[in-house]
Amino acid sequence: MLDFGQNEQLAFADPAELVGRTLGEMRFPEKVPVSIAARRHRELSNPGAYSGPWGGGPYFVDHLDRIMDCLGGDSPYREVGVIGPAQTGKSEIGNNWQLHAIIYDPADMLFVMPDRTSIDSYVKTQFDKMIELTPALQDRMLAGASADTINLKRFRGADLFFLWPSGPTFRARPIPRGRLDDYDDIPGDIADQGDAISLLRGRMGAFAAYGQTMIYVNSTPKLGPQAGIEGFVAGGTDERLWVDCLQCGEPFALYGDRLDFDRQGTPRDAALSASVVCPECGGAHGQRDKRALLAGYRWIGKGEQAIARAREPAGKIGELEPNVRAGFRLDGLFGFRPWREIAELGRAAELKFEFEQDDGGLKSWDQTVIGRNFRPRSGNSDPVSESDLQRRARASPYALGEVPPGAEVLIASIDQQGNRFEVSVWGFGHNFKAWLVDRFPLLTVEEDGRERPLRPFTRPEDWGVIHRKVMTRTYPLAGAAHLRMKIFNTVIDTGGLDNATDNAFAWWHAMVAGDVASGRGAIPPTAITLYKGGNNPKGRLLPPPTVDAKRQIKGAPQAEMFIPNVNRMKDILDVRLNRKDDGPGYVSFPHDVPHAYLAELRAETKQGELWVRPQHTANETMDLYVMAYTVVLRFGGSDASLGWVPAWARPPRGGPERLAPRAAAAARRVPAAGHEAPPETSPGVRIGRQATPGQGGRIGVKNG
Repeated sequence: MLDFGQNEQLAFADPAELVGRTLGEMRFPEKVPVSIAARRHRELSNPGAYSGPWGGGPYFVDHLDRIMDCLGGDSPYREVGVIGPAQTGKSEIGNNWQLHAIIYDPADMLFVMPDRTSIDSYVKTQFDKMIELTPALQDRMLAGASADTINLKRFRGADLFFLWPSGPTFRARPIPRGRLDDYDDIPGDIADQGDAISLLRGRMGAFAAYGQTMIYVNSTPKLGPQAGIEGFVAGGTDERLWVDCLQCGEPFALYGDRLDFDRQGTPRDAALSASVVCPECGGAHGQRDKRALLAGYRWIGKGEQAIARAREPAGKIGELEPNVRAGFRLDGLFGFRPWREIAELGRAAELKFEFEQDDGGLKSWDQTVIGRNFRPRSGNSDPVSESDLQRRARASPYALGEVPPGAEVLIASIDQQGNRFEVSVWGFGHNFKAWLVDRFPLLTVEEDGRERPLRPFTRPEDWGVIHRKVMTRTYPLAGAAHLRMKIFNTVIDTGGLDNATDNAFAWWHAMVAGDVASGRGAIPPTAITLYKGGNNPKGRLLPPPTVDAKRQIKGAPQAEMFIPNVNRMKDILDVRLNRKDDGPGYVSFPHDVPHAYLAELRAETKQGELWVRPQHTANETMDLYVMAYTVVLRFGGSDASLGWVPAWARPPRGGPERLAPRAAAAARRVPAAGHEAPPETSPGVRIGRQATPGQGGRIGVKNG
């Protein structure tokens, strides 16, 4: 017979222990500041970095205590905002507040991050780990699977919701406490209901009368000085961290402008020379001085003034202005990243901007390393106007249809319209200098011995004009008209109405397949670039190409589409156009270029992160440059030497190294005998002359 224990003596719970535990649950929690709770309970586990008790590692975190304590239940503030870069403790402040709320001050809390992926990742990699490492949190967690999900964690007296911005997130959910992470990445208008902070406040009405509401907002700045997190912080106490110089004893604000490094050498030189300089005495502080500097920190807000601790032990005088919002500015200099690394990253970003005119690295450095909104480094107080470009063109030594010295590769770019192709040919040289070589429209196509208007959107057969009248062209060198240069690559915009995109892909397949009837051989896929402008201003400059499976042909080469970040591309062009002296990225124009084409380069204005074209204003030349530069990035990336250009596509030897002022104006564009077909003309536009197909050669391969 099985023994189920029916013969064992019944065991009863210890009454004293049971009553003690029950009464203990009724006891009010101990009143402890958030910073003390973090040091008492928080354990960090970061393989490869510091692991151990909060505040016990090599990083100085005492300056975060005031921010954390402003989130406590007895705080005079109802909102706390923190602006700062990555790796400075913004999120850890919120984590420690959540820990404190569960253990010492239970209440429901809503945590919102910009998207579902972010919040799910946070819960799995950070919050669950904090529970695992904190016995006090485990003891307070309710039993049952429903109490421990990705989006809801239930503790005794506190439900924590982890969600993303949407209408339902802020609907029918009374919440006394809220946390918004990466605020500048959260949409400003959620489901046509308003911004996240206003929606959070709207869910707190029932608790506001008792003074028990709190909102914590933090973010890396991205939206400008009057918007987003910086505007939120500036509307509060707006406190900055001050320290005393270790040499003269005078106080200064420890922020990115105080970091000094070699701005003439390499990123490595910058790292080796990095130091924080006192604005009073010029004293330099190295990385080994960082902890000693921070030991004398104090937060200085509105109404307060920093003073040397030698004269005033508190290190400040005055009284902080009353406010319901506490605001703090963190900076990379008192974050976890070494100063040498900050300097190295900064110099690398400066060099990228200097040689490529791409401010993406500087923007990232300002926002995520230093912790401030991006400061444009255009170098010119006044942007170059259309009139300035006209004066630049008039002083140019070469003419339309000529290749000036310095151009190492020619790229044709084509924008399709309903009744024409707009064409440009650009020359690119070392350090991404550029020259407009040709600019014209293709308006007609020959059919049955007569010219008729083009219809690129609706008639795929019209696309054959591109090969005959663009891709086979060769251009004479300025000052050496007997030497000619071939086009390396032709880029075509695939966007448009009707069947524009289908026609572009069909033309691409026809080009790479060849045409037996006409005797035209197959053209290498590297000779053509299919282009579409990307509309995400935060995307990569040039992502990997995409493949549209619906527009592929079985057994044929794969047609790839290149979709650059057009807004960043136009940022780069704007910097290059604004450069008034010759140098990396400088853009030159022929002296006889029609003014209308120069006006198209200045047609758009930047509004926020987007470039906007006024209605009924032509901007084709601007778009055509962006398309041509996309080809440069496709083949060479950041290679400013243009080492990727094949020998056959480079200018032939024997051309002039430089031109005397306006010398090219007198140089007749007379090609070698027998090497020219009659030029196509259009009203009011001068067109570069074209070579016969026999002299143009195959694009993408060297002629035999």
